[in-house]
Amino acid sequence: MLEGYYIVENTGIVPAERRFRFKDLKAWGYDLHLGTIDGEEAYFVSRAGTREEGETYTENGREYHISETKREIPRNAQLLARIVIERGQPYLEFWLEAEETSYPLAKEDPRLILHRFWSEKKFNQLEKHVVSVGLTTDFYKNRVETLSVPLPFEEYPPKVRRVLREVRDVHRDLTGFGRFIFQYYGQEKKTHNYRLWWLLPTIHLFDVEVSNEVDKILAMLD
Repeated sequence: MLEGYYIVENTGIVPAERRFRFKDLKAWGYDLHLGTIDGEEAYFVSRAGTREEGETYTENGREYHISETKREIPRNAQLLARIVIERGQPYLEFWLEAEETSYPLAKEDPRLILHRFWSEKKFNQLEKHVVSVGLTTDFYKNRVETLSVPLPFEEYPPKVRRVLREVRDVHRDLTGFGRFIFQYYGQEKKTHNYRLWWLLPTIHLFDVEVSNEVDKILAMLD
């Protein structure tokens, strides 16, 4: 039973779509190309480092030709992505919108992309403590060595209160949505004993800076 818990919560509609930067796409493990698909000019992606400029290849019955591998998002274009749930399974769809034309890039399992992304960036806290991924992602961390009665907020030490401030900043400034549930059991031999549950909108975790900040917060009491 949850006793003596502290909640940081920002409610509302779960964000499911947002704009991203080129460095986010690279962190997901993709190269962005300009070329043709079945002879029609298009933007498309491939797994990073697997294709070269000038290459022509066939995939899923379609012919791709790479004229140029981009080093940034084209001017007057934007990279957009969203989380969708189909038949109980989550997917990340992302596409490029350029000059009133939309170019679908990929539709992938977000769990695989996050695993690849977090592993490459060494976001070990996210990798270790993730529980589920859908429109929202849940993290659970249990550092309780000996069961006892959770302490009230008034007895939290300054370092613990700082963690809660950092969580509030993430919800306010970075995600606009989230729920953080925290139980603190005190400090024993310089080790903080606590449990936390943290729910965040999945789409924001594909942002390098957001994932980095969440990973740091999860490690702050270790």
